[in-house]
Amino acid sequence: MIPVPKRFSLIKETFEFPEKGKIFASSHIFNLANLLKETLLKDGKHYSITTYNTEKANIKLLIDPNVIVNSQGYRIKILGSKISLIASSQQGLFYAIQSMRQLIRQYNYRLPSMIIEDEPDFANRGFMLDISRDRIPAIDTLKWLIDILAELKYNQFQLYTEHTFAYENHEQIWKEYSPLTAEEILELDKYCKERFIELVPNQNSFGHLSKWLKYDRYKHLAECPDGFITPWGEKYGPFSLSPAVPESIEFMENLFDELLPNFTSKKINIGGDETFDLGLGRSKQLCEELGKGKVYLNFLLSIYNIVRKHGKTMMFWGDIIKNYPELVDHLPDDVVSLIWGYEKDHPFQDECRLFAEKGVTFYVCPGTSTWNSFTGRINNAIENIQNAITNGKRYNAAGFLLTDWGDNGHHQHLPFSIIGISYAASLGWNISGKPSANDLLKDIDLHILKTDKPVSQYIYSLGNLYKYSSIEVPNASPYFLSLLFPERVSKSKQIFLVKEKEIEKAINDAQEIIEQLSTIKSNHQEKLIDQIINDAKLAILGMKMLLFIKKYSDISNIPDEEWRLFTKEFKETVKEFEKIWNIVNRQGGLKQSVEKLTRIIRARK
Repeated sequence: MIPVPKRFSLIKETFEFPEKGKIFASSHIFNLANLLKETLLKDGKHYSITTYNTEKANIKLLIDPNVIVNSQGYRIKILGSKISLIASSQQGLFYAIQSMRQLIRQYNYRLPSMIIEDEPDFANRGFMLDISRDRIPAIDTLKWLIDILAELKYNQFQLYTEHTFAYENHEQIWKEYSPLTAEEILELDKYCKERFIELVPNQNSFGHLSKWLKYDRYKHLAECPDGFITPWGEKYGPFSLSPAVPESIEFMENLFDELLPNFTSKKINIGGDETFDLGLGRSKQLCEELGKGKVYLNFLLSIYNIVRKHGKTMMFWGDIIKNYPELVDHLPDDVVSLIWGYEKDHPFQDECRLFAEKGVTFYVCPGTSTWNSFTGRINNAIENIQNAITNGKRYNAAGFLLTDWGDNGHHQHLPFSIIGISYAASLGWNISGKPSANDLLKDIDLHILKTDKPVSQYIYSLGNLYKYSSIEVPNASPYFLSLLFPERVSKSKQIFLVKEKEIEKAINDAQEIIEQLSTIKSNHQEKLIDQIINDAKLAILGMKMLLFIKKYSDISNIPDEEWRLFTKEFKETVKEFEKIWNIVNRQGGLKQSVEKLTRIIRARK
């Protein structure tokens, strides 16, 4: 099962579901009883729901907070010819039913008698999907994802937004990106709520606003309207709102006035991360007078005041404020700091300790490690998630928020995030019930992908291709960087560490997986398999480019015939990418994503 329950004991008897039966439930939990009824009906089992005479019911659904203390906890008893599910709340009963559905899948209606007692280690278990790096999933895709989150007992979902909500008076910003509308947010909010998931609004409110600030209409709000040089030496355009411009706060207040009423959640993630340009432009004098940390905090508190007017709890990324420990004391008592880091050795222990000692509520925020990679960095993701959740538990984090970013065009398809999503769900619910890789993958196939084929094993193997390169780079895989930024890779000294035979083996392994996936593709799995194969092909192309760079140093030195064959294969794969995109995503953003992906064609001189 996934997550693995906290406590369970098996009894020798077996319970076999009769073809017909009764489910007892009081009227106020009819929706939950009906969920179980529909599960049984799909397999030809005809059960009716009754509110009378529990003794004749095969299955009893009960809510009793005197028996189950934890508000999300539950107990399942399968004894003799009866099954009882009891919980402290409707939410807990929903989780009991999810576990029951997994038992049915696992044992095919011949269940061993057992007692399960279960509750989560983390009360808040969230997943965040980036919808601001070109890719915005179709509503059906988002609902598919929400169903997976519900299966895994997540209770929070965020859609990371910079410019992809359809603000009525700002069409210039989003018109090329097929943004989510207010009506669609209301629809998703309802869909989540029915599955005991809180759809938390997420609108960056300080940095990462280049999609707005590049336009003349908004440049007066920018810290650096003419751009700036990043700490790593790259030229960026306007990026952050300026705290020195009073209209910056008015601007955010207007956005929140339109955005927040579409959500029933009492939380909002206002972002606030990576304000690289703070103090380099309009706020330079202010930062010199007050200090950069104080200027940052004051702006954050101004956003906080807006959020409080809407009756919301403010969540914010903690990467800036952690650099000013003396200012952490000045945070309001009711904010939530989000501690993020995406490498396996990120110092979660030190950062959790800082916020815990200061008495600030915080979540730990690891990542799926899929972005900048095509097929992911699965082992890094697993170690990163374990690091975050272990230290979060040690220092009493209020929850975890697993992040799934889309840097540089969001070229990884969603199936490559499933292993990270499942592993975080498992640890976040039951940290002592860490599954083995083999058990986790089998459970994903059975309960998440609904397949009897080892699809998740193929995803896992492709997700570890990055380890063949003999070099590890943070936040990316070498073959992704080779395909999108070949000039950076050719200038890196690490290129000399690349071992050709290892890369060639990785290419062969990936090609074998593609062949195996092609043989198991069926109608109900076609969309899933096509996405996996497409990213595997992009990874192979990246590895071929890595070999080219190792051999020829610069892509301009690649012989014409070798380049012709490469670009032919590349263009065919990009066409497949476009076709898949239009099936699972909204059309807006595709042009921008493909432009980034095909940059290498234009880069060759």
